[in-house]
Amino acid sequence: MEQKTRRWVLISGALATTAIVVVGGVFLWSGSRNVVVVADDLPTKAAETPAQVASSFLTRAMSGPASAAVFTDAPEAATKALEATRTGMGNSAFRATVSTVGPTPAADDNATELDASLSWSMPSATPLAYDVKIPMVRVDGAWKVHWVPTIVHPQLTEGAFLTFRKAVAEGALLGRDGSPLTQGTIPDGLYQTITGTVGDVAGVDGWEVGITAGGAFTRLFGKDAQQGQKITVTIDAARQAKAQAAVDAVPQGAAIVAIQPSTGEILAVAQNKALAGTNPFVGRYAPGSTMKIITAAAAMNAGLVQSGTAVPCPAKATIGTRTISNAGFGHDSLPFHTAFALSCNTTFGELGSKLAPNALPDMAKRFGLGADWTIPGAETNTGKVPAATGDQQVENSFGQGNVMASPFGMAVVAATVASGRAPTPTLMRGKATEANDVAAGPPAGVLAPLRAMMREVVTSGTAKQLAGIPGLAGKTGTAEAGGGDEHGWFVGYQNDVAFAVLVEKGGSSASAQNAAAAFLTG
Repeated sequence: MEQKTRRWVLISGALATTAIVVVGGVFLWSGSRNVVVVADDLPTKAAETPAQVASSFLTRAMSGPASAAVFTDAPEAATKALEATRTGMGNSAFRATVSTVGPTPAADDNATELDASLSWSMPSATPLAYDVKIPMVRVDGAWKVHWVPTIVHPQLTEGAFLTFRKAVAEGALLGRDGSPLTQGTIPDGLYQTITGTVGDVAGVDGWEVGITAGGAFTRLFGKDAQQGQKITVTIDAARQAKAQAAVDAVPQGAAIVAIQPSTGEILAVAQNKALAGTNPFVGRYAPGSTMKIITAAAAMNAGLVQSGTAVPCPAKATIGTRTISNAGFGHDSLPFHTAFALSCNTTFGELGSKLAPNALPDMAKRFGLGADWTIPGAETNTGKVPAATGDQQVENSFGQGNVMASPFGMAVVAATVASGRAPTPTLMRGKATEANDVAAGPPAGVLAPLRAMMREVVTSGTAKQLAGIPGLAGKTGTAEAGGGDEHGWFVGYQNDVAFAVLVEKGGSSASAQNAAAAFLTG
């Protein structure tokens, strides 16, 4: 028998649009899409040899499975299997080389076997390449490819197919509930600060090729994903949404910061578009009567007064050179806890004048106001309470003068009252906050009366419009902002959520209380 060596090279892929057959230097253009065929010593006669049939089959295998299947002895099974692999491999280009070295089958031979080399293009320069056997049988005098799954890959079984897929890198910026934290979920400036701190957390996807069988995937070849980071931001998505909705409903600039007292985790940071030029973490405002939380603690700690001590609360009083007045009310005498609930300026101005110069700044820092932390993902400034004497001390005692606070700082104060210690604020789990200038927590003896007084503010004091909110404790504040404008404050806690609400030029604390109610009740 005549010894022959034949070689057919076929290329199929989603990027090719025509088929080329090279015969003795002549290019023949075929209508088959996604295929390029290169053949050496291709028979010039019409007779269909096994190699020709195998060549015709592989030419069409990934460009038109049904048209390839007609060259097999099981068209239906072949079509189904080839379609599955074509779909599974997506845009990977397919290349096949068919060759036979040995005797040409005799006229009365009914079976033979060809060698073929197959390869698939991969995202890297290295293709997935392997060899297969193509069994050929004579059916009714014509050669056919005897269909078996191993023609596509040596490890394929019935019902299995090749699959190309991404190897997805794990890594994401997540909220505390595990859902993705995306831009727009929190104020843009805060989002930019967080992402600037952690960088690209997503990682780089890889890819893999394998065999899918019965829903299971067996990897054959691929490039591993470069895993990213999973960073959990402490923001609570539901509370953040409520906080944002609450400030968006306010026409003036408004902000809310919420902290979990038990952990120090920051739960929500919201500001509306009208709050321009600053942010809730660093904006400095006169805290108004919310400062009375600090003054009350300092006065009780100094032994000047206790919760039930009777104190004067005149409608107007001259203390030093300053004339102080209340908001249209006065009392000859009332318990200190009631003076706190009604927010009596004259009572607190008098107490402030009797405190040592460092009493207010020292106590403020024990509640976190004036303390400093380096918090990964956020630039913060709680505020400042300078040492003072005389008239300045009087004004500072009820939150005017040169006392300043940010909504973040006042949320820390409220969290300290609730937990009994200054929390360590955190924004990203696993990213430790560094304490730079932080004092020990407040004296234990002032906490119980202070909590009771803040509860009284809500049940019968200046925030009694919020009395229907269970367990709420807080302190209202109105702070002069210059030009006759006044900022409105409400700070407090409910269960394990401490918060501060600020409304710029709100005129009174009423607007801040309304925003707090919307935040707490939704």
